Amino acid sequence: MQIFWLKRNLRLRDSAPFFYSMKAFRSHGKVLPLYIHEPSLIAQPDVSRQHQAFIHETLTELSAELQALGGQLLQAVGEATDVLENIHRRCEITQIWTHRETTQNSQHQRDDDVRAWCKTHSVELVETGQNGIACGAEVPHLFPEYFSDCVNLTLKDPTGADLSKRFAPLPFASNPANEIPLAKGTDKPYRQKGGRKAAQKILDGFFNVRNISRYPSQLSSPNTAWDGCSRISTYLAYGIVSDREVFQAVDRVVSDGHKNQTDTESQRLQDRARFFLDRLQWRRQYIQIFEAHPELETQCMLPQFNGVREAEFDEALFTAWSSGHTGVPYIDAAMRCLNDSGWINMRLRATVVSFATMNLWLPTHRVARFLANEFLDYEPGIHHVIHQIVSGTSDFDPLMVYDPMKQAADHDPHSHFIRRWVPELADLEAAGVHDLSRTKGHISPRADELGLDSYPAPVVDHKATSKIAKRRIHAIKGGLPDPGPGHPDDTSHTRQLGLI
Repeated sequence: MQIFWLKRNLRLRDSAPFFYSMKAFRSHGKVLPLYIHEPSLIAQPDVSRQHQAFIHETLTELSAELQALGGQLLQAVGEATDVLENIHRRCEITQIWTHRETTQNSQHQRDDDVRAWCKTHSVELVETGQNGIACGAEVPHLFPEYFSDCVNLTLKDPTGADLSKRFAPLPFASNPANEIPLAKGTDKPYRQKGGRKAAQKILDGFFNVRNISRYPSQLSSPNTAWDGCSRISTYLAYGIVSDREVFQAVDRVVSDGHKNQTDTESQRLQDRARFFLDRLQWRRQYIQIFEAHPELETQCMLPQFNGVREAEFDEALFTAWSSGHTGVPYIDAAMRCLNDSGWINMRLRATVVSFATMNLWLPTHRVARFLANEFLDYEPGIHHVIHQIVSGTSDFDPLMVYDPMKQAADHDPHSHFIRRWVPELADLEAAGVHDLSRTKGHISPRADELGLDSYPAPVVDHKATSKIAKRRIHAIKGGLPDPGPGHPDDTSHTRQLGLI
């Protein structure tokens, strides 16, 4: 019997493991689709209830897709090697097909354990590559070459086929839902829903000439990004769609535009499409970096930063930031929106990370671990690399220090976003929301009715603390002694801010 092992790639379309396992059923046995709910991974600090709920929704749809093809999905609870051992005792496993993943250390260790189990039991483990990521001695393809290969490929889609003769019967019943351990936290009311149908809706609805044309002007403001961005990142992170499907969707948009537009309009559309593809190119680059350096999950890219922020960790500042009560409206709106939805746009992500690591001097990995729980589209290979870049602990130059007040003025000038998510300020006009002297201690009638406290004063002076952070990071990068949180002439100021 063969195993089609679903991990973080929860799809049947454009799935090499599924296609090749089906193809090999005569020589290696029938195929058992398998998903394992692993208690040790569910308990990891970067796994939250929203992630788990999204996966369960996806598995429900995936199970129905498999039934339509004539198969059944086995959902088992246990550690991967224990589940495989249990299956193997009942029906000998000949091959295991799965995707090779660039992922967090806990799942790397699980994969290593499975490789060792397979070797001991003479089971062939076939891990197919994805996202064009090179592993070990493999040479990465340049993005233009990879993109061209992807758009010219005919993607395998089993929809509508009768594959019932190729599926293996379940060796035992799936564990009921009440036996699956719950991840920590609570679900988010406004998060995206799991499953292929939701992903397909984006593929069908977002990727058209109008949306790609306006994308560059929509992605920076939280007011326009909610609908102006594709929101496909979550479905890419869980492998519900492949990057090749997205590349082909973009290519179709450009082809459609070329048929119906003037040369000038068509060229403009191509430029906008390249702008969108640049983000996918960055995605691939970040994952490739993490593939080569998985230690970035717990260690700084520049080792001289290890332990620097940790030595000055302030729990009160972390709590204020993570709960959206820093007294800086744009930051608080972002964190509260994220808490309820699991998503904020890319520029806003950089802004909240910059504020946490630069203005509050919070440890990079503590911030990254918290946000891994908050982002529904958490992709380890992207997440940990970007945090290193924004927090200044990588070799990337220049420093990315975002002024939260300037970001608010530029991207939420009328304060629509802030007033939606910070009800304490709901009755202030835009100018008042952008004036920290007026937001301090303010409470709107609406917030008062909700029983909220008045809006807090800023926990730090964002201009002063950004200067201190820049000075310290430049010194550490330059091999000089860390000048510490302040110079003698501003010691009293930084003490007041809780930095020393």
